[in-house]
Amino acid sequence: MKIDVLTLFPSMYDNFINESIIKRAIEKKQVEINIHNIRDYTVYKNNQVDDYPFGGGGGMVLMCDPIFRAIDALKKENTLVIMMTPSGKVYKQSIAYNLSKHKHIIILCGHYEGFDERIKTIVDLELSIGDYILTGGELPSMVVMDSIIRLVDNVISSESLESESFDNNLLDYPNYTKPVEYRGMKVPDVLLSGHHENINKYRYEEQLRLTKENRPDLLGGMNNYFISKDNKSGEIVYLEYDKEGYKVTPKRKKEDAIEVNKIVFVSPKLTEKLIKKKIDHKLDKLLYELNLINIDDEDNDSGNSEKIRDMLKEAEKFRLSIINNYKKYLGNSYITLTLKKMQIIIDGYKAKLYTIKERENEKILINMFNQMKIEEPEKKGKGR
Repeated sequence: MKIDVLTLFPSMYDNFINESIIKRAIEKKQVEINIHNIRDYTVYKNNQVDDYPFGGGGGMVLMCDPIFRAIDALKKENTLVIMMTPSGKVYKQSIAYNLSKHKHIIILCGHYEGFDERIKTIVDLELSIGDYILTGGELPSMVVMDSIIRLVDNVISSESLESESFDNNLLDYPNYTKPVEYRGMKVPDVLLSGHHENINKYRYEEQLRLTKENRPDLLGGMNNYFISKDNKSGEIVYLEYDKEGYKVTPKRKKEDAIEVNKIVFVSPKLTEKLIKKKIDHKLDKLLYELNLINIDDEDNDSGNSEKIRDMLKEAEKFRLSIINNYKKYLGNSYITLTLKKMQIIIDGYKAKLYTIKERENEKILINMFNQMKIEEPEKKGKGR
């Protein structure tokens, strides 16, 4: 992953990139971070990058030209441009997970009164880390970078990423270490039992309890539920839950089962895994059907032609579905590769259809030629 930061105060990042996990990730070349001074891209006197706002008001506004020049110089084909601004979308863990899949990110840090509104036309995502105001976007950019980089493959162990706060929109469960008892406070017996099923149940219940007490906004709603089972009583416990995510309508319905009209996957990891499995299955099906069509069988040209047209419609519909419905859940590199695979399959169908059409046209021309063929008139001798 490569991250370019545009800022007016580059030195603020000196400690950030030279400490702890971020430093190790840079040294191992798992991430590349470049800090750029916006003033290096200005053409105005005295390195000017801001000016007074039209219509009056306090503060200075960052000008278009230096920012546009900087973005033009740094942006590549699959670059994601992020603007740190209080008016942006509130940052959360699911966004961090999605951003960690991008290969190149540019983070634009504001200062003073903010940005010229026209700068937003070259920005892909506006982010805010909360409902409060800071002197600039530098600290928020560090928050975003830290949360992204730790999710990059092998930066930290996969075990450390399991069951974190906000994964599945729940807070993390309580953790304990030695000693077993300290100043009268004991570690819960279940954690010392070695019974993994009971430990997992305890931790999950603690996640639900802490989330309900401290962040009920993560739960909310009346129509959707977490479902849990009480191991002692066997009762099903419903916890009200309402959250945006990847929606799935169950196809199978079993008798004597709870009727489920909709399932919403809120875990980014689970959503990504589910969608990739669905896409791979569909690609395999399209490829299988393509290889199944035998265009050497001239007697079945009509049937093959109809089959290919139907499959082309299905493939194109799925291609649009990837772009419109799945792209936001997956990384750019995966989407790019998948669309290339889709195009290869579509081209394969088109090639077979072209072969059949050429053969049909050849038959038509032969028939036309035979109909137009004129028999030579019989030669008659001269009369006496």
